[in-house]
Amino acid sequence: MSMLMTVALMTAPAPAINRGFVAHARGACAAPVGKRPQLAGIRVERSAADPGDLPRLRITDQQSGAWMLAYYDRGGEKAAYARAACLGAQLRLLAVELGEASAREQWFSAVFTANASYVAPPNQTVTRWKIEVEADGSLGNQAQSMIVLTMPHEQVHRFQKRAGAEVPRWFEEGHAEWISRKVTQRLSPDAAQADERRSQRLFEASTQPLALGSWGGMRVKREAIMRQVPPEERRKMEADSAYTAPLSDRSFRIGPDDVTSDESNLKPRYEGSWRVFRDLEALHGQAAVQSWALELTSRPGRVDAGRVIRSAADMLNEDLHRRLG
Repeated sequence: MSMLMTVALMTAPAPAINRGFVAHARGACAAPVGKRPQLAGIRVERSAADPGDLPRLRITDQQSGAWMLAYYDRGGEKAAYARAACLGAQLRLLAVELGEASAREQWFSAVFTANASYVAPPNQTVTRWKIEVEADGSLGNQAQSMIVLTMPHEQVHRFQKRAGAEVPRWFEEGHAEWISRKVTQRLSPDAAQADERRSQRLFEASTQPLALGSWGGMRVKREAIMRQVPPEERRKMEADSAYTAPLSDRSFRIGPDDVTSDESNLKPRYEGSWRVFRDLEALHGQAAVQSWALELTSRPGRVDAGRVIRSAADMLNEDLHRRLG
């Protein structure tokens, strides 16, 4: 039995996307702050705050079982309620587009706050993405972009790491762009099209080679970690130069100067990586590319470039060398 057939048998087919649901979800993603839109099958429940933490909403897609938390402070409460259903709709659409009918797990959290200096408690266990509201509690363009463009992309990264897989950067970003653009196109077509036009312009204007196959990952600088971890972790790092506090599922304020990585030609590389997935879908169909991505991210450990290339040859009969030069 081929690997492709094995994955197909193990993965239940995702239900079709209901057009009526999408239409209502699109409205929920644009609802004025102060409204509390509701969507069929998306449950929004208020939860009490843990000691020393913010109150939160638990958002569950009852179709896939996927769920997430949306935290909020006093200034962000109305915005959290206004976009909770939208975030829940994203979970449903992500499960369908990823080819994973059941995604019964916790996805990344969001936090709605007017506090530009907000940092999540050090004992948190799931990464929180900050959605910064205006001083009056409204959602500006940056916050709305964070919700409809950035959150779907980052949620794909959460899914990629569900079993602990570490894939090459072009695959990681291309897969996230391929899935998240589909979701954003459904929920906020104007934002999706504007973002795609921006990416295309930068791609066409670039004169540097993409070299996707050698595009390296990002590493957070040690001093950036040290200044943000609890005192006991900082003392361990100061005492042992080989020790680094664990980064998984913790929130850090990381700026461009806090990472070391190959960030040259960044936007064109995102676009180029997306185009690899787009072209594979055109040649082999969405389901085949979904199964390929699911197989590569289904087990823990580093997935090196050779394995990705071999897997594409086995599952898609595709030679990736010519696309990654």
